[in-house]
Amino acid sequence: MVRDHEYFMTSALDEAAKARDKGNVAVGTVIVQKGEILARGHNEVDSSFDITADAETGTIRKMILSMRQLNPDSKTGAGPFGDCTLYTTVEPCPMCAWVICISGISTLVLGARHAQLGVPIGEYTIEKFLEMTGRKIKLITGVLVEECAAMRRSGRFTLGPR
Repeated sequence: MVRDHEYFMTSALDEAAKARDKGNVAVGTVIVQKGEILARGHNEVDSSFDITADAETGTIRKMILSMRQLNPDSKTGAGPFGDCTLYTTVEPCPMCAWVICISGISTLVLGARHAQLGVPIGEYTIEKFLEMTGRKIKLITGVLVEECAAMRRSGRFTLGPR
């Protein structure tokens, strides 16, 4: 069965709803390999009191621990996860972007952007991060953007400077 980007982003949105329902920022992620979901997760920063528990880092952590494998070269598109695609409802922050790159994941599909949500992260974009670090990752944008933005806005957290 061929599944498209909207199908997997909908699964990431389901994860984002779980984050929201636990009192976290509503962001969800799934990692896909060969058309199947390998790992899924959501933001757990506030519920776990772990500032590194963003959706992307947490999902990659789950994947690595369940597979008991690492990307030995820390290169994008390499190692056991070199053919994986990560779907995330909101553009990854710099910390998560770096973890995505060194995990070996080759493709990143994202929904909403920080800029459209009013997230105070300056002029950061994933494209600028990839250019700055010289990492070559396939980037697919514009998937269920409005749904992802609405989900991010649905939680108790307000956007913009705090």
